[in-house]
Parts: sequence; C-alpha cells; structure tokens
Amino acid sequence: MWRNLRIIFLITLVLLLLSGCMSKAQKKAIYDQAIPIAQQYMKDNFNADVIFSDYYEINDPMNSEIVLYGHMVGDESATFSIGIDHQTFKVNNVGGSSKVMDRYVEPDQTNKSSTENTKK
Repeated sequence: MWRNLRIIFLITLVLLLLSGCMSKAQKKAIYDQAIPIAQQYMKDNFNADVIFSDYYEINDPMNSEIVLYGHMVGDESATFSIGIDHQTFKVNNVGGSSKVMDRYVEPDQTNKSSTENTKK
C-alpha cells in the first residue's frame, strides 16, 4: 500500500516538474513583451501590419519559446505563427499561409534591433 502511494507521489512530482510552474501572470507578462517584438519583426521582414489573437502557447520548459498566432490587417485568411524565445526575445521562426510568406523581404541590415531585443 505505502509503496503504491510513494510511486503515485513520485509520478505526480515528476509531472509537475516537467509541465513547468509558470503562473498566468508570468505568461501574460511574456506575451505582453513578445507582441511588440513580433509586430516589428513582421513589419520589417514581411512588410505587413498584423493583428495577434489572444491565443498563444508557451512551450516551457521544453524549449523556452512563446508561439503567437495572428493574421494580416484587413485579411483574416493571411494567417501566421511566430515563435520567439522568451528568455532572449529573439525570433526563432515564422510560418504561415502563402499570402504572408510570399511577402518576405530581406531585413535591413542596419536595423537589426527588432530581432535582437533583449529581455529587460
């Protein structure tokens, strides 16, 4: 009996540690900091004004990334997702519909700040 309780306790403890213990306030703070970085990145690299949904994913502790979802202003079918490392706030990847991805432009090398913001 005690052996079973110890096993259940250890499994519960491991699951809690693996799932991360980030509060809703911490997640919201990361989201609020990532939004302007993502907006500037999309403007610089895709020449697009974008709107983000309230839905986002924080993949922590696996890879310390927040994934934001959104669409271009005026075209809800031009959807995309953008992954940002929430420790360094650098953009990791962007994916989306062809309406967005076909707009990619080479970033201006003199203006690297939009993708190299650091956590303040």
